[in-house]
Amino acid sequence: MASPSTCLCGVCDSQHITANADYWCPECDEGLCSQYLKYHNASKATRNHGVLSVDNYKQLPPSVSNVSQYCSQHDRNFHGYCPQHENLCVFCPSMLPVLGYYRLRKSYRQQRKSVLFESLDQNLKDIKTNVERVIEDRKQNLDEIQKQRQKFHDEIKQVRNRINEHFKSLEQRILKDPYAAETKVKHR
Repeated sequence: MASPSTCLCGVCDSQHITANADYWCPECDEGLCSQYLKYHNASKATRNHGVLSVDNYKQLPPSVSNVSQYCSQHDRNFHGYCPQHENLCVFCPSMLPVLGYYRLRKSYRQQRKSVLFESLDQNLKDIKTNVERVIEDRKQNLDEIQKQRQKFHDEIKQVRNRINEHFKSLEQRILKDPYAAETKVKHR
């Protein structure tokens, strides 16, 4: 298994080209750049492989990411697990159920999906918490806006009442002055 910190595209590397991998295929046990991911997904032999982004691959716990699917002794992929010997085996896949071995591909995918599911579940919980926080912030903002609107409304009423009182006093003065002038003229 390649080191997660130096993840190169295996196809490019075999052609003596250095290219960083964007994806990781655990079944092929190599990285893939974006260009070769298209070919990997199109090939009949590899289109059903569960490919991960390199970022997700790096987040897998070592107990999962260090599982090799390749037997260096027999130069073949592992196909099963012998519970009696507690060891990975290289046998014909069709013979595994007869011999009492477990198919690796299925259990490995279930394990990987379990880890990814836990990660996805945690991400969804984090998103839910963030959304709840945003909703609460929006409610607080709305409450604050309503309080400010009411405060402005009250201030406008107070200013209007003062203006009205001022106009009343001006009106009384204006009306009072002509009466006083009229009275003066009549008494002369």
